[in-house]
Amino acid sequence: MKAYKLKFLSSFHLDSGNAVDGPSETYIRSDTLFSAIISSARKFYGNDVAVEFLKPCSLIISSAFPFYKDELFFPKPLNFKPPKNLPYDLNKKFKKVKFISKDILVTLLSGNTPPDILFNKDYLLDGCWRTVKNDKNNPDMIFKTQEIPHVIMDRITNQTQIFYKTEVYFNTNAGLFFIAEIKNELLNKFETILRFLGDEGIGADRTIGKGLFQVEEIQNLNLNLSGETNLYYLISLYSPSREEFENINPLDSYYDFVIRGGWISNNTLTRKNLRMFVEGSILKVKNSKKPIGVIHKVLSKDDYPNDLQYDIFRSGQALFLPVIGGKSDDI
Repeated sequence: MKAYKLKFLSSFHLDSGNAVDGPSETYIRSDTLFSAIISSARKFYGNDVAVEFLKPCSLIISSAFPFYKDELFFPKPLNFKPPKNLPYDLNKKFKKVKFISKDILVTLLSGNTPPDILFNKDYLLDGCWRTVKNDKNNPDMIFKTQEIPHVIMDRITNQTQIFYKTEVYFNTNAGLFFIAEIKNELLNKFETILRFLGDEGIGADRTIGKGLFQVEEIQNLNLNLSGETNLYYLISLYSPSREEFENINPLDSYYDFVIRGGWISNNTLTRKNLRMFVEGSILKVKNSKKPIGVIHKVLSKDDYPNDLQYDIFRSGQALFLPVIGGKSDDI
């Protein structure tokens, strides 16, 4: 298991849903990052290498979540509930938390409760729950969003129209990180492709320098989670095979879905929509076999010979962490 920080050199916009001029995601979901890596593999090495990464379990990645200095943040488990004795306003703040630090995550997945002192607004920063207290005398941020105006011109009437895109800016001490499971024989190529992707950029407006990043490997990432279990915590999007879907016990699981679609870059074609389990889901399976997920072909080049050189895929392969303590309703 490898982990990498993406340190952004410019702002980025990642479409949220199917709208190209709406709000931006503030993190990179696993299917988007996977597709960007496959596209970069084709550009740098050619299609044969891209096909190697498309083979089942050759590359499984998490979504890319925020980091701040040395703190890594993961999606809040969907079954997490703040203590009942918290004041109402504080309870609302903790319900709105999107990400939690690695140390808090390990505590929860091990079946323990974080110390009472951490249930304080001084440990919340930009929707992230920390184990480091905020410095009131030197307030900081992980990221900010800003509405940027853009102008579009009608090619027939020459009339102009203004629309707005949300762009995400990270602090110089912050960015996104992700975890990857990669076949050993593909590791060197993968890291080269990732650096190439950083030079190319990710998201919208790459031709004007948006979405550029530098890559830094995270050394000795240790989550201290191991052991047999039938409870799994999801850190990527997940599209199960039929067999895996039937193996999930929905009554003892906590999950949500998102529909993933969108446009093909520099094209008017839209991908087939897929419903996928979201990050932070807690899934209980009927045996201890960890789910894997599948890669879907969402557009075939044979159907669009004038528009596509390659088949288009969306990864629903899942990256899970084991829940080694407690039950699905009390971690």
